[in-house]
Amino acid sequence: MASAWELPADNETPCILLEPLHGETGEVLDFRWTSMNVPAEGWVRSLELGRHLSLWTLEGVVLVDVMACVRVLMRGVPHVGQVPGDAAGRQYVVVRHGEGLALWLLPRDEGRASDAQQAARERNARREVEEALARTEQTVSALREAEERYRLATRATHDVLWDWHFGTDRVRWDPGTGDAFGHATAVLDHQLGWWGARVHDDDRFRVVDKLVDFVASTGDVWKDEYRFQRADGSWAHVLDRGVLARDDEGRPVRMIGSMMDVTERTRELASMVEEARFRERFIGILGHDLRNPLNAIVLSARAQKRRGPLECTPEQHRQHAQRIESSATRMGNMIADLLDLTRARLAGGIPLRKGPMDLGVVCQQVVDELSAAYPERAIAVDVDGKAEGEWDAERLAQVLSNLVGNALEHGTPEAPVFLRCWAKGDHQVLEVQNPGTPIPEELRERLFDPFRQGEGEREQSRRNAGLGLGLFIVKEIVQAHGGIVEVASSEKDGTTFTVKLPRPPRPKVKAKASRGRTRTA
Repeated sequence: MASAWELPADNETPCILLEPLHGETGEVLDFRWTSMNVPAEGWVRSLELGRHLSLWTLEGVVLVDVMACVRVLMRGVPHVGQVPGDAAGRQYVVVRHGEGLALWLLPRDEGRASDAQQAARERNARREVEEALARTEQTVSALREAEERYRLATRATHDVLWDWHFGTDRVRWDPGTGDAFGHATAVLDHQLGWWGARVHDDDRFRVVDKLVDFVASTGDVWKDEYRFQRADGSWAHVLDRGVLARDDEGRPVRMIGSMMDVTERTRELASMVEEARFRERFIGILGHDLRNPLNAIVLSARAQKRRGPLECTPEQHRQHAQRIESSATRMGNMIADLLDLTRARLAGGIPLRKGPMDLGVVCQQVVDELSAAYPERAIAVDVDGKAEGEWDAERLAQVLSNLVGNALEHGTPEAPVFLRCWAKGDHQVLEVQNPGTPIPEELRERLFDPFRQGEGEREQSRRNAGLGLGLFIVKEIVQAHGGIVEVASSEKDGTTFTVKLPRPPRPKVKAKASRGRTRTA
């Protein structure tokens, strides 16, 4: 039995503290003792009383009226009753104490004392009760003050304070100044299972099962970080901490803790980690990818200088010049990609210079350029109808060059690459399709991320291998135009990149215009 720590140790009047047990709808069904002083322990042991008040019977007679105790809790009016069958002829008095009750046993011995003596004895006993209650109230007041300080501190940090009672398996929330993650006030008093069902599936085993293991252990402080579902279905990253209280026999009684929303902190940490990775890859590019073409330029220039114009054959001279030109062009393309990346990250997007243009003409120009670079490959372009609009011609040529170039690099060598352009409602659609091995699904999710090749996907045999920024820049250019870019890939249909650009609606005409159709290979 746990002695009542609020009561003075030298008080000889037996006192038992009781807490109410509520039903599903909040009504009080019973009471059970939480603690008692030393004189009360002997009385409870001698009668072999259980923990619940409704079970306090002696030869079938109820010792304490439960309904009378309910009325004391609801109205605050003390109740005095006779303990049936008690050899000492004692009475009991029940008074409200905090959120529960205090039951005091008053001595009474009419056979050996006069009425005046008995009245004086009762007065003394009641005075002891009042003094003990006053001391208890001081302790309770100090506890309430400490709890209020904790609640204020909790509200200042927007934590959710929670209180888990093991007897009822109920958890009470105090959201402070927060909104309890958007959940209605009806769930501020819930069962533990309601909370566990809202822990993310990937975290539930680690959090819920480990909490159960912790309660079964001898520990008293628990802490974990996990994802918790808000009322709108989104996920909050929370830091949850709790302190477990046990009785004298080590059994868990109550656990109090706080749940802190650390979503912003988690996001900031993830952003810092991503920024560190970005800088590391950026430095790696400067130290590796740009060094290779620069070395080719330096070596070719040195060879040209060392041999001199008379010792160098025309073919060697041509090879050196071509190597210098191609390496410089490659470096220029890398630097242009890095500048576009910097603009996209720091300037809020890639700048555009829009003007009237014909997207069909740009498609043909890009195909002509790539056909010269890949003479052994077939590229088919299909422009269906008019393709005029207000766009940035140079940037869209960059988009098409990246998409068609990727299709040539990754598609089946003997199969053609298809470039299609047509109008659909208020949008102009560009589609680049190539047969070949489909893109793995896990790679498709981060296909448009910058430095994609820096994570192990670079193909060393690829012609004119770049920095892995091509598709990232494609997405940024398309989004700067207010459009979208999508990818679909399967074994049957190959890989298709689709770009949708907004365009002004076409003017209405009386007669249906025939649509031209050009096709080259």
